Amino acid sequence: MAWSEKLAKYAAYLPELQKGLPVNKKYKKEIPGSDADLNAYDVIYVSGHANSGGKTIAINLPNDEQVQLEKGTRRLQLKNAMRAKYDAIMQPIAQTLIVPEQRKNVTFNAFFANTMFHEVAHGLGIKNTINDKGTVRQALKEHASALEEGKADILGLYMISQLLEKKSITEGELADYYTTFLAGIFRSVRFGASSAHGKANMVRFNYFADKNAFTRNEQGLYAVNMENMAKAVDSLSSLILTIQGNGDYEGVHKLVNDSGIIGEVLAQDLAKLEAGNVPVDIVFEQGKKVLGL
Repeated sequence: MAWSEKLAKYAAYLPELQKGLPVNKKYKKEIPGSDADLNAYDVIYVSGHANSGGKTIAINLPNDEQVQLEKGTRRLQLKNAMRAKYDAIMQPIAQTLIVPEQRKNVTFNAFFANTMFHEVAHGLGIKNTINDKGTVRQALKEHASALEEGKADILGLYMISQLLEKKSITEGELADYYTTFLAGIFRSVRFGASSAHGKANMVRFNYFADKNAFTRNEQGLYAVNMENMAKAVDSLSSLILTIQGNGDYEGVHKLVNDSGIIGEVLAQDLAKLEAGNVPVDIVFEQGKKVLGL
C-alpha cells in the first residue's frame, strides 16, 4: 500500500510531461488520459500462458489507442517478481559487466522506477499519425511493437530525469537510474532479438554505443557517461516519436535492420553471464505444496 501511494502522484504529471517532450510540437499534440491507475502488487499465483516463457514484472492495459487517449490505462507493478529478478539477475549482471565504481548505482529502487516509468511512458507521445496514415500501429505494421517498447523505455528515462529535477522523485540520483538502465539492457537482450522488447533493447544499445553514452574498458566492463547519456536519451526520444508520428515504415524498418542486432563484442559479454550461470529469467515455485497446504 505504501508503494502504491508513492506511485499514485506520478500519473498526474503525464499532461505536463507530454508538453515537455524533446520533439517538435506537432508530434505531441495529443493529450494523454490522466485517469491512470498506478499501483504496486505482489503476485501470488500465475498460470497458463502468463506462466510460460518470460515472467511479467509489470502490466499496462488496455492497448486500445482510443481508450488510452480518453481514459488512460491501468498499470500494475509486480513488486515481488521484480525483486526476484533484481536479486537473481540484475545484481550478478552488475558484478559481471559494470565497472566496480558504478556498481553501487545499480539499485532496486531504480530498477522498480525504470520499469514503472516504462509503463507510464506508453501513455506519452502519439497514437495516431500526423499525416492521415491511421494509427501508429497500423502504419508501422510488424515493427510497431518493437518501436513502442523502445519509446516506453526511453521516455521512461526522460520522465525520471524531469521528475528528479522537479524534486517529485526524491530517491537516489540520476546516475542510479542510468546505470541500472544499462544493466537492464543486458538483462533484456538475453530474451532474444525476436521479441519486441529484445529488438527495442538492441536498437537502444547500438544507438547508445554510437553516441558514446557508455564506454567499455579492456576488461569488458561498462561505464555510463552521464552527459552523453542525457543527450542520447533526448535524441533517441525525438527520433522514435518522429518515426511514429510520420508513420514512417521505411524509417523504422531501416532502424531495426541496422541496429536491432547483437554484435560480436556484446555476444562475448553476454557469454560471460552464461558462463557465470546468471539465469535468463526466474521460475515461480508455487502451488499447494510450496504453501504447505
